[in-house]
Amino acid sequence: MSKASIAIIGLNGFLGKHALNAINSGIFDSKIQFPIKAISRKEGSTSTDKIQYIVSPETSAEDAHLIESIKGVDAIIDLTGASPEASAKVQKLVAKVKPQLFIPSQFGTDIHQADAYAPGFLVSKTQTSEAIRQLGIKVVDIYTSIFAIPGLFLYEMVSPVGIHEDGIHLIGDINQKFNVSKLEDVGNVVLAVATHKPYADLPDTIHVASDTITVKDVISKFESAKGIKLDLVSEKTAEQGKQEFLAKLNAGFNLSDFVFYLQVIIAQGLDKGLYFSQLDNELVNPNESLWKWSKY
Repeated sequence: MSKASIAIIGLNGFLGKHALNAINSGIFDSKIQFPIKAISRKEGSTSTDKIQYIVSPETSAEDAHLIESIKGVDAIIDLTGASPEASAKVQKLVAKVKPQLFIPSQFGTDIHQADAYAPGFLVSKTQTSEAIRQLGIKVVDIYTSIFAIPGLFLYEMVSPVGIHEDGIHLIGDINQKFNVSKLEDVGNVVLAVATHKPYADLPDTIHVASDTITVKDVISKFESAKGIKLDLVSEKTAEQGKQEFLAKLNAGFNLSDFVFYLQVIIAQGLDKGLYFSQLDNELVNPNESLWKWSKY
């Protein structure tokens, strides 16, 4: 099987540095046609034998130098976490280059699962995937559930499980399970999918997770780290949370409510967006032969 030629948008971003670590780890060297083309909006990054930086301030399909530089690549990966406007630019770029595989900036919540009870939630992300599929390009949506980031998300920033300054505002069952992914695992997964040939054998949707935990696990870890005991301030059922979620969503998506949305989605349970009954960990990392999955 031929090696994969790859272009990545957003290698200098939030997820990008973990994809960069995966590239430099050597794990995937036998499957990658180097150099990987890294599309950057800014000057300043130094190319290596593994990564060739291509500067395109607008990441535009009208940038002739950019198109010429990535023409013929097998796979394009978007790691930008892009706004709908930026996603539209990426969509035009992919349509012009016509790679065999596109990995969009999805990750996180399985939007199709959430859409079953919260129609329209993050719909622009699924629209991008479907539009590119209509062009005959293979698209693989990778869903990772919530990122667990030491020193940050689910460690210090813990409002997705209802921890606020005055205590715990619980929605649903405190023992509700959900999946989490560490960023280093996500970086490896992205490279594993991009180098998995033939691409036709890949499913359209992949679910992966580093670990499965409970709401109580996060609360207990936070209490232990801070040396405190949190008070339970309020409780709502999962259904009550869902109704509040829908009311907020119907009034218009608000980024400041995003962690509340996550808390409600966690509370809904299995196959509702953040807790997956089927994981594809073995597809991307058989018997942990490529790397060891992280734990929360």
